[in-house]
Amino acid sequence: GGPAPRRLLDAAGPLDIWWIIYENGWLLGGVLAVLSATLASVGLVLQKKAQYRLMGDNLHPSDPKPSRRQILGSGFFWLGFVLYLSYSPINMLALKYAPETTVLPLSACVVVLNFFLAFTVLYERFTRMDITASVVCIFGAVVMNTAMSQTIPGNLEDFPVNEVLDISRHLFQNGGFAAYGVAWLALFAMCLYVVAFVSMQSVVRPFALTFLVGLLRAMFHFMSKVLVTLLARAQHPEVLGDPITARVLLATAVLFLSTLWATCEGVQQLPCRFFVPAVFVAIQVLTATQDLLFFRAWEAMTQKDIVAFVVASAISVVSVCFISTEQRVIASPGASGLNTPLLSPRTDAVRLHQSVLAIIDEYRIRLPTAPDSGPLETIDMRSPVSNRWRLFPIFSCCFLVAFPVVLWCSGKVFSTFAFMTLFSLYQAWKMGMHIVMFGYVGTKKMAHFHNADFHALYKAEMKDPKLKLRTGPKWEEVRHFVVLPNYKEDYEVLRLAVRSVAASGIAKRQICLVLAMEAREEGAQEKAASLIREFENDFLMCHATFHPVGLPGEVPGKSANTRWAAEEVLQKIMPERGLSAATTIFTVGDADSEFHPEYFAALTYYFVHAGGGSSGAVPLRYLTIWQPPIVHFKNYLSQPAVVRLASFLTSMHELANLADPNSTRVPYSTYSVSAVLAASVNGWDPDWISEDWHMCLKCFLATGGRLAISPIFLPILNYAPEGDTWYQTIVARWIQAKRHALGFSELVYLTDHSPRIFRSIEGKTGRTTFSWRLAFLWFKLLMIHLFMAVFVIIAPLNGVIIAYFASHQLTSALTINSWTFLANCVFQGVGLMAVFGLFIVSVAVYEAVKPRIDGTAMAPFWYRIPLLHVVTSMAECVWYIPMFFFFAGFAEWIAAVKVAKTHKFDYAVALKPKLPAA
Repeated sequence: GGPAPRRLLDAAGPLDIWWIIYENGWLLGGVLAVLSATLASVGLVLQKKAQYRLMGDNLHPSDPKPSRRQILGSGFFWLGFVLYLSYSPINMLALKYAPETTVLPLSACVVVLNFFLAFTVLYERFTRMDITASVVCIFGAVVMNTAMSQTIPGNLEDFPVNEVLDISRHLFQNGGFAAYGVAWLALFAMCLYVVAFVSMQSVVRPFALTFLVGLLRAMFHFMSKVLVTLLARAQHPEVLGDPITARVLLATAVLFLSTLWATCEGVQQLPCRFFVPAVFVAIQVLTATQDLLFFRAWEAMTQKDIVAFVVASAISVVSVCFISTEQRVIASPGASGLNTPLLSPRTDAVRLHQSVLAIIDEYRIRLPTAPDSGPLETIDMRSPVSNRWRLFPIFSCCFLVAFPVVLWCSGKVFSTFAFMTLFSLYQAWKMGMHIVMFGYVGTKKMAHFHNADFHALYKAEMKDPKLKLRTGPKWEEVRHFVVLPNYKEDYEVLRLAVRSVAASGIAKRQICLVLAMEAREEGAQEKAASLIREFENDFLMCHATFHPVGLPGEVPGKSANTRWAAEEVLQKIMPERGLSAATTIFTVGDADSEFHPEYFAALTYYFVHAGGGSSGAVPLRYLTIWQPPIVHFKNYLSQPAVVRLASFLTSMHELANLADPNSTRVPYSTYSVSAVLAASVNGWDPDWISEDWHMCLKCFLATGGRLAISPIFLPILNYAPEGDTWYQTIVARWIQAKRHALGFSELVYLTDHSPRIFRSIEGKTGRTTFSWRLAFLWFKLLMIHLFMAVFVIIAPLNGVIIAYFASHQLTSALTINSWTFLANCVFQGVGLMAVFGLFIVSVAVYEAVKPRIDGTAMAPFWYRIPLLHVVTSMAECVWYIPMFFFFAGFAEWIAAVKVAKTHKFDYAVALKPKLPAA
């Protein structure tokens, strides 16, 4: 009795979610169905991984595949085989607790997981058509199962023994099922003929092979249900003594072995991108059909349900035809023949860079420039920001916290829980498994890029008439201005950044160093002069700018300093040297940025190839910001555990968004932009604190949403804040966190200007494109800050509600026996796995950049063994997760309050380590 809030004191612990699942048969069946689908997907992917590993970098469709003996000798194959074997018994166990109409649609998890695993583990490439068709497969299966009669049992355990035996003896005397059996035999014979006698190059064979697997699996699924039902009654003498039991057992065993054989053959001959969804659809349609016919459940369906079932089945089958059967795979970095950046003139550079080019082409970068490309025209962004939206950040934070609380206090417990489940979905995916999966993809892409030689690749392409660029800038025409804004930075830290730029192979011919100093810093001129003397022979040019104090409308900081330096370059240096903005690139870095030696060569390659567009269109090079991965690992070994945890989350989040070709990206810390784009938007705004985000949003709005953020997978390392003591380091990281949280103000800027930009765009196509891209960008900026602000409140509230359900014995209530609770359970499990995955991927990134991290030669032994490194990182950092999210959320609330007053903030420089003089 009493309202819901009064009963919170009686709640049990959040771990009671497992008791709720155990006590509720439907939930347990659903969880087991998800688990079986997960094991099936992982098992199939590992079997395919065994094949790709044996093929090395010979992954062209015409390359020979390894023999069965070679595959059987692979540990990956046997691990995948064992996992796939466990799929069937767990799936049958799920049917003991949940009906067929629950277990069947949950099998769609196989397709969902396959998409991510095939992309991240197998490096199979997906086109938009492949993704769309896979989604349609899942949607069709869901509609099909929704339309089915809900009377189909998971198993026959409620049937009397004699009735079960009678069903088994007269299986094909059921008219509908007999007709299905005849059709099944005819289809089986046709598919078997095609698989045995038709060439693999035939268009028909891939579909015949997957349909054969579906036929066998569907019939095995049905026969195993009958067998399990008979064996469950083995204590009855008439069951064991009846010959039908032995026949069902033999038929089920034959079908099981045949299914295994056909599945293994299909996995080896077809890409998982096609094989898994095609088999899924075949199993779904055939299993649902045979159940409807055998149990005569179609008689309980309305005409609309039957039509919906038939149409959804047809759509699912047809959608499979739009998934490519072609083997499009990027070889594993370890299998690549590209093992040195110093390629001889006789080396086939294009062949050796095929994996790098495949990664570049994922982002649709290499496009020819139209002979008559047009100039860049932008929308004026000098309009000041109004005060209309300044309260939006604090309002959104308060609303997201107050909304579930109001629902709870109103007694709408399950509505509160549904809201929590939606939040858990976002947390489990975007802030969880997306970071883990695409962070892992990012490590592989960095490994491919690490040894690339972009100048050699460009020269090889210029020798090939088919690849030679007809128009656009030439390599030697491109000039780079590397701007390093700094204020009171340690000399050796700044020197390290300059030395990393000088390490580029094109530094002496094409790179101009700009030391953007602050005039108010004591000793700034001497510091700049010393660095220029040391490195002036390593660059095409070295120059220092000194940002004056007290300029009207400015707030001292990185943005104002960058603006001053860029204006001096554009208005003074470039005209004096006769440099064209059309072939000039600005790279803005932090004072502690350590560049990869190949970054500027890669940037040059990207720039000259970024054409695109029809006649009169603006080339993409003038609509793009280039972004390398930013890894806060330079002082990794000296970072306290909680600071290292922050470095893990920040670095992996940024890497994952770069590695996902379909992600909405924003620049961070260090980035590059063409001088044409920078000049057309009137440079950097001097009164905004998040200069990277703000420049992105300004360019996005000024170009009417045409801006692209293009990743270059050559990581930049920098230092996390560090003081002389543990306490000073924590305080320094807190100062940096508060500064980063002030990026909340950029949401005000974007929201305020968007209506004006929308009205300025001509044509429905341009407005639609702008609105579509704006929606994703706006939501991304909102959720980055909003999630961190409320997670520390929302996550415990989800646990409290689950505890409330447990303590008040609501496990059998209608509101609990729902898909919502099952989804919440799954999302919580996925979120928990993502925590462990974060440490694994972070250690993988550490291994990738280890030679560039300070002090790794003297690191303790547990940092030298990846498995021990993962375990020790978890042990050190996992206890700080609540503390991290508490202070990160606190910083966001402070920022939201400040943004309500102004967008102008003092730029607080966090402490960086003091390096010994070289």
